[in-house]
Amino acid sequence: MDKIPLDIETEALLSHTLAECESLKAQLEEYRYIIMMRDRDIENLRMKLAEKAEFKSNTDNQEEELRLLQDSVHLLKIKASGGMGRPETGQPAYENNSAEFELEDMQQKTIHLQTQLADLQERLSELTNRNLLLQQEASRTGELEELLERTARELDLLKQGPLPDEE
Repeated sequence: MDKIPLDIETEALLSHTLAECESLKAQLEEYRYIIMMRDRDIENLRMKLAEKAEFKSNTDNQEEELRLLQDSVHLLKIKASGGMGRPETGQPAYENNSAEFELEDMQQKTIHLQTQLADLQERLSELTNRNLLLQQEASRTGELEELLERTARELDLLKQGPLPDEE
């Protein structure tokens, strides 16, 4: 008679273990889905990070162009102020007018480039923030992968069946 209660107990343990195994399988599928979604998000963030590098390069180029324009404007100011109101210089009046027009053009270009630079700096700031999010997501993905590995190991152990009772 001892055998019958033991079989019922073993059957109950087996039933419980199978139910737990099914629960772990469902959890595993959920983790796989989460990881797949995180991988997709990480890939999107990596593409945005690449855009950030491109914008940074554009910003650097525009800063250099702005610096060169500012130097040109400064030289034109010197040239314009040096020739105006000084008949002894021998410069014709049209050269002063030409320098003034050139100066105004350079100033407009400078303003335009400063506006573009401000826009690019704002975009760079946004991309930097997105980069931080990417790093956080990568960290979270690592945690989920570790949890998934532990769950898979537990599932494998459960599939192997209960350990024999030590007597």
